[in-house]
Amino acid sequence: MPSQNPSDPESAQNSENESRKSDSGPSPMSEAFIYPENQEAAHLTRSDRNLRWWTPVAMVGISLISFIFMSGVMAVAAVWVVKGSLSVEMLSDPSTMTEVSGSRLGLFLVVVPPQIALVLPSLIAAVLSPVPFRERLGLVRGNWPLWSWLGIAAATPLIGFLSGLGVGLFLEESETLKEMSNLFRAHGKSGFFIPLALMIGATPAFCEELLFRGYIQQRLTRSFRPMRGILIASTLFAAFHIDFVHVVAVFPLGVFLGWVTWRTGSIVPAMLGHFVNNFISVIGIVVSPEENTDTLGAPGLSLSLTVIAFGFVGIALIMVAASQDRLRSSDIDPQEQGFTETSPSDDAS
Repeated sequence: MPSQNPSDPESAQNSENESRKSDSGPSPMSEAFIYPENQEAAHLTRSDRNLRWWTPVAMVGISLISFIFMSGVMAVAAVWVVKGSLSVEMLSDPSTMTEVSGSRLGLFLVVVPPQIALVLPSLIAAVLSPVPFRERLGLVRGNWPLWSWLGIAAATPLIGFLSGLGVGLFLEESETLKEMSNLFRAHGKSGFFIPLALMIGATPAFCEELLFRGYIQQRLTRSFRPMRGILIASTLFAAFHIDFVHVVAVFPLGVFLGWVTWRTGSIVPAMLGHFVNNFISVIGIVVSPEENTDTLGAPGLSLSLTVIAFGFVGIALIMVAASQDRLRSSDIDPQEQGFTETSPSDDAS
């Protein structure tokens, strides 16, 4: 093959075109390397991305059906285990479930298996996906330092506290939330305090985050702009809590955890924050007497001040981590890192 002559006009034009390409800024694949959340979307056309929005919506429906079915099965099983017998009259009596939930084993049966059933469809979908299981669900190390995870864990209860405080100014606590608080308070005073806090803290933190921030948000932020995907996933997360007051209160928490997942590139920090928030919430319910549930009243005041103090420290750590990540992203040269394009078939599921 003849060599190119530098003086040849065609060769000069080709050299100029190559130079213009190199000076035109990062390519979509380069941006995918700098921002991990865009890796999968980088090789998809706009029409491909828009066609995939229905996948997480379908997953919500399937997961909800699985959750409702398991809740019914476990309710019947819990009644049989706790009461020792079953009857139509027993199952139709609302006081039966109150009594069953007052049992430690009964509470476990009506809380944990339905949560597992909620996340199970997304786990199966992740296993069947050509994308590696951990990457599909965001169970990766992420791009923020480990110390920032402590900041996220400290800041999450503050977000929940401020949200609950704001909602309390306009909405009264619902009867459902009052019953749940009384149930937690009774279990806490019976010596089941730490196991209760761990169960209510860990189970939703693991299952709900895998579904809403893991499978669903990971898909939505690739189908839409990241913030739109976060808002949709947060709305679905809040709606899952059914009780209107609870829905309104947890929506800001969902947005915060969604933003954390997007920026860090991992759902593990959101899991940690979710767990700490629920754990602290159970503590707050148990230590506050039934006749005085004001978060700014004794004895909840000391806990509230602790949440506020640690929360602001956590926010400061998050700001430092975000700033460092932004500077690090702007200095990355994808070619130096050996980044290569992935095959479009990797996102088939």
